Amino acid sequence: MIEGGRLDRHRTGRISNLLAIIASAFFAAVGLAGYGRTEDPRQLLLFLGLAVVAFGVVKLAFYGINRLLDSIDER
Repeated sequence: MIEGGRLDRHRTGRISNLLAIIASAFFAAVGLAGYGRTEDPRQLLLFLGLAVVAFGVVKLAFYGINRLLDSIDER
């Protein structure tokens, strides 16, 4: 399977995408719910920013996991 132009040997691409989307959706939903209650646009922007950061953190974590699995395979 190819993920991002690279071979996904450990088949973690789907899992990382799914978890990244779930984490981002959670922060976006909290931001929208908070905005609906307080009508504070700064709060909405903060949580939408956190959604983007959460997506990046999950993808970065799975990049590290893939590198770890690759190093184990080499031994």
